[in-house]
Amino acid sequence: MKRVWRLPILILLAALLATAMVAQDSTSDGNRPNVRLNEMVPTASADDALSSTWYCAAGTSTGVVTGESAGFAEQTLTISNASSNDASGSVTAYTESGTTGVKSVTVGAHGQTTLRVSDILKAAWASALVEVSGGGITVTHELLGPAGRSISACASSPGDNWYFPSGTTRAGTRNLLALFNPFPGEATVDISFDTEDGARTPQQLQGMVVPGGRVVKVDVGAIVTLRERVSTTVHVRIGRVIAEQIQTSDGRTNTEQGLTAVLGASTVAPIWTFPVATAASTSAREVVSLMNMSDSDTEVQVQVQLDDPRSNGTVEPFVVQVASHRSAQIDLGSDPRIPKTVGRWLIVRSSDGAAIVAERSIGTVRGAAGGGFAFTMGVPLAATTWLGTVAATSEVSATLISVANPSGTETATVTISVHSKRSVVASAAATSIRIAPGQRLVLNLASATVGKTDASVQVESDRPVVVGQWMTTTTPFEIQTISDFPVLGTESIPVDVFTSVQTVAESASVRSDDTVAPETTTTTAAVTTTVAASATTTTRR
Repeated sequence: MKRVWRLPILILLAALLATAMVAQDSTSDGNRPNVRLNEMVPTASADDALSSTWYCAAGTSTGVVTGESAGFAEQTLTISNASSNDASGSVTAYTESGTTGVKSVTVGAHGQTTLRVSDILKAAWASALVEVSGGGITVTHELLGPAGRSISACASSPGDNWYFPSGTTRAGTRNLLALFNPFPGEATVDISFDTEDGARTPQQLQGMVVPGGRVVKVDVGAIVTLRERVSTTVHVRIGRVIAEQIQTSDGRTNTEQGLTAVLGASTVAPIWTFPVATAASTSAREVVSLMNMSDSDTEVQVQVQLDDPRSNGTVEPFVVQVASHRSAQIDLGSDPRIPKTVGRWLIVRSSDGAAIVAERSIGTVRGAAGGGFAFTMGVPLAATTWLGTVAATSEVSATLISVANPSGTETATVTISVHSKRSVVASAAATSIRIAPGQRLVLNLASATVGKTDASVQVESDRPVVVGQWMTTTTPFEIQTISDFPVLGTESIPVDVFTSVQTVAESASVRSDDTVAPETTTTTAAVTTTVAASATTTTRR
């Protein structure tokens, strides 16, 4: 009898296994990212990695930064090394015509190297490929032109889908896409848009070829003209590319002024976080742009997490209906329910787990001091280790780092360290700081980086957290919202995310089982951050 039943049982087990595998694959119905964690956002390799590769798609390389002939967005790379070993390698620049140039680079341990792409070659537009030895490497680039400046993340991997929920082609603006193909073979892409007047799939952008070893610039404003809201999707049929957006606005008709660049989102997810929202005491306008990439309509909630809800109260979530494969916006800056003098961060989620993309724009209108304009993609994952670049120049008036704990139940213990001048030093103001569920730590990095022009920052936590930076510059006044980089192997998908219901409960009383000290205060030169049993308070001094 054993021999009679053994074969059928084996067949049954094989069938069940196959069914389980099919079921597992079929759960990817758009509600979950269909990419690896390290491809969801730009990710730094661990210190013991053999090499690191980064891709910077957008920027001009004329070598002229002032006057009428100045480049539209002159590109300067910042390569940071958080490891204990020197790194060496090369930067290759690629142009629209296929011309390339190479320059060797060395990045010291716990140090930085900056390089203007125009020092490699001169061109109207150029992308950059950074290849260096070792791990712990991150790359950002600054774009500087007549319209302003932007500091943003480069990509750690190419992708086959890129999403840009924010964008405009109204009068006085420019909306440009840079598509970078670093590989020998050509890539084929389809580009589509969604505006307040409906979806568009321009024929000339369907099956568009991006030749190997080149960058292709797409002037969105010349194709989708004079639209207040333009969301963009880049789908790659063949090959893989890196896609980045440059948006400018001249401030006419009482609108935002400045230049901003943003790497596209390469994934969809049901939950996105913004650890840095509009800083307290600023008048900047804040808009959350959304894309619903699922096959059914969905409801999206934008949850505003006020610092110290026991003192500042709570904000009822903003709700918007987003049709299938369409976009929508929520203007937070115009809503009187949000106190202007209170710090905050954001949690964005689809109510039914639908696949969405969330991006946030912050801008100030034209004034005597200039204007500010910044686009930032939301963060679809959390991690226990993050690396970030710190701009420590005389033009920087404020640099804040925000560490938000998205968990609904777990307290996170965090330490922030600064890498500079071949050493790493834990910040005395942020060592083993405990952050309650749904709260955040805000630290002013100005005092920690005084006299350090090559500084980068590292955040380590015993629980997954999300990290971002807010920076303002003077002459003229500009806003930068810089994305930081999770370290490979420490990432995770948020599953137990804080809700607005918990916010109300926490603001009403302190839980008796909370292990966070009721008064743990960290003071820096400009910001006091209190991590309490249910709150993190940031106040100006």
